[in-house]
Amino acid sequence: MLRTPTMNANQAGVLVLRWCRARPVTLLITAAIVVLSLTGFILTPSGWGWQVLNAEEPGVVFQRHWWGTVTSLFAVADIAALIAIVPVLLIVLGAAEKTMGSIRTLVAYVVGGVAASFLGLGVGVVEDRYLGFLPLNTPAVDTLSPLAAVICTAMAASSFAGALWRRRTRLLASLTAVTLFLYEGAANDLFSILALPIGLGLGFALGGRRSGFRIVRSSHHETRVLLAALTFVTSVGPVIATFSETGAGLLSIYGFLSDDPVTLIDGQTCAYGSTAAPCPDTYDVFRELQPASGFIALLPILVAVLAAWGILKGRRAALWIAVVFNGIVFAGMLYVFSVIQPETVAAIAQLRDTESQQYVAQTLSSSLIGALVPLIVAIVLVVFRRDVRASSTPAALRTFGVTVGVAAAANLLLAFVGGLAAADGYTPNLDVGKVLVGLPLRLLPPTLLPSDILTFVPSSGWAQAFWYLPPLLFWLAAAIATARLVLDPGTVSGASDRSRARLTLERGGGDTLSFMTTWEGNAYWFSPDIDAAIAYRVHGSVALTLGGAFGPDARRPEVVTGFVEFCGDNGWTPVFYSVEEGDDSPYAHLGWQRMPVAEEALLDPATWNTAGKKRQDIRTATNRAAREGVTATWTSWHDLTIAEHAQIREISEAWVADKSLPEMEFTLGGVDQLNDPAVRLMLARNEEGRIQAVTSWLPLFDGGAVRGYTLDFMRRRADSMNGIMEFVIGAAADHMKAEGLERLSLSGSPLASRPGDDGERAAITRVLDRFGELLEPAYGFRSLLNFKRKFQPEFVTLWAVYPEATVLPALAVALARSYLPHLTLAQAARMAGTLREPREAVSAK
Repeated sequence: MLRTPTMNANQAGVLVLRWCRARPVTLLITAAIVVLSLTGFILTPSGWGWQVLNAEEPGVVFQRHWWGTVTSLFAVADIAALIAIVPVLLIVLGAAEKTMGSIRTLVAYVVGGVAASFLGLGVGVVEDRYLGFLPLNTPAVDTLSPLAAVICTAMAASSFAGALWRRRTRLLASLTAVTLFLYEGAANDLFSILALPIGLGLGFALGGRRSGFRIVRSSHHETRVLLAALTFVTSVGPVIATFSETGAGLLSIYGFLSDDPVTLIDGQTCAYGSTAAPCPDTYDVFRELQPASGFIALLPILVAVLAAWGILKGRRAALWIAVVFNGIVFAGMLYVFSVIQPETVAAIAQLRDTESQQYVAQTLSSSLIGALVPLIVAIVLVVFRRDVRASSTPAALRTFGVTVGVAAAANLLLAFVGGLAAADGYTPNLDVGKVLVGLPLRLLPPTLLPSDILTFVPSSGWAQAFWYLPPLLFWLAAAIATARLVLDPGTVSGASDRSRARLTLERGGGDTLSFMTTWEGNAYWFSPDIDAAIAYRVHGSVALTLGGAFGPDARRPEVVTGFVEFCGDNGWTPVFYSVEEGDDSPYAHLGWQRMPVAEEALLDPATWNTAGKKRQDIRTATNRAAREGVTATWTSWHDLTIAEHAQIREISEAWVADKSLPEMEFTLGGVDQLNDPAVRLMLARNEEGRIQAVTSWLPLFDGGAVRGYTLDFMRRRADSMNGIMEFVIGAAADHMKAEGLERLSLSGSPLASRPGDDGERAAITRVLDRFGELLEPAYGFRSLLNFKRKFQPEFVTLWAVYPEATVLPALAVALARSYLPHLTLAQAARMAGTLREPREAVSAK
């Protein structure tokens, strides 16, 4: 394996110097903000800064100096904000300057920031006059907001980025601005959300790519990233609302995490709004009973954050935990809106002054929107659940359910017994009826309890212990159970079988597709008598194998016979898919029919070379790579940096985004399959070290050792040099020859078998060929087959072996569901609409 040498201090210094030279505008803006913030606000409170900004006077909107909208983009008001904004500036502006150049970055920052400030002031006036019934944000007076200019610059730069980072940048910027606006609602947050369309328009005006309004397809991994981001943002939003202290956002109603409804007034415990334990109207000493109780409310948020991480990792259980969590929040908010708020609103409305009526409208609208957000999140998660597919084992689900159930029962029992034992320590005193009625509320974090519904509050030390301990212990148990369920690799359904299959595979045997059997989505049959196994997928009544058997005894006919009997016991019809049919075929004794389904291209590493006219394209590509400074690196996913992972994902997402159909699966891997220590990568890098193309190579085992590799994943940048894939594959062949490996497979080209005599071909074969033609515009299987011919390989036909012709319709459906398991009716209709295009193309030839 080729390893990148360790970077020394001099090399690191050179890289830092090169980074700084390439980003003068980033350094200039950052330095200006540091200097102006320190001199104008932080170190000299009486300096120039306070002459520009006076948030205490609403009239300053019309009295401020014109240059305030510019200088406000280059300062922050306190040291904490300065420490937070500097790394954001270096990362975001640095990336933007690299993407679209220094001049565009400066224009986007200054022009976009000023436009957001002016527009924000105007919107603020409109809000104050016409939208007072909505709790949108604090008065738009404070324009000290570098963040708005940063967001504007990021949005402008996204128009110059590739498909992956264009989508991610816009998503991250939008989520940041919208989250702060909804949950915090400061004036700066209004400017930030206005910076989104301004930055997007500036990006187009500066020459960026207009991607249009079409829906860009994402890979399964990228969809999980988006779902996880949505879950995470809406989970931590209440924390932002709690600590923002503005109380002005549409979702600022969630800012209740730290407010304990039970208070201590003049030595007496009470709850405002409670009719059973009311608080006096006048008091001398007021404080919360337990100021630290707000930390208990962070535990449910921890559960939701763990669920977001699980969604990112593809755990279906994590998705349903997030759905249930948002459903509970929706039910709670709906209860607040429909039961509690009307009474509060009615009480305030009796005051009959304009300010009170406005507060009533804001309270109702905030409650309604606060109830709709978790409902929308839950619906989105359910709609896109198919992209989160790793199911959990029944044992893991039972353990999770038992843990949560026992924790709930135990802590309810603790609250019940404690309530009776310390009945005199509550206000008012308790009896069995009151304890039972209030028992379900004991599992809620105390700060989430509406004070209006409290019928008793704890007074004594023991009563407080039985009040605060049950929710603390329950949510601790729930968080631990969630972490075990969604983070432990052993809880994934089929993990033990997959591990057993991996060990069987590594002991030897199998064909060039055998490593694909270790991917998720396969089921396994293990021979009870001999050392072999078969991976398969069941669709309808067909059990479709992924290649042939694997293991030391894979070629024995008894393995095939055993699997056929196993399928018969389960009422399935077995079909052996993409298998070789030689003289020693283990399927011959079955006497079944067969049809070609793919052409596998094989090379002998020992005799590999690029001599001869027929491999001229490979030599040309290799020579061009040498001239342009493009180099090849043999490595693995785990040896790459996070930045390099991001580059590979960007290349892959750009490829997926251009397809009219979703990613294919089964015998075709994606980015998710690269994360395996046994999978090798051959990368092409330019002189700057930027990845231009990537291929993945699946190992072929023999007796515990690797004897060759099979090509799987192939992606390249759209702007990479011509012939870069020929160069990368040729470099991989050179490497395998140097390592003395025995076999190199360029893999099969599914649905792209070589045509033969039509008289000898079954009707279903012609149907599959037609299906291959149909998919050609989207996936290019025939083009791939022609590409592989440049290497002058030996082509070996891969076959589907099936019992009789009556199974062919069901087989066609099983193949479609295996390669495109999530194909929707709309996508199928679009695919069918292209039927004429291949036929016309063929006729034209």
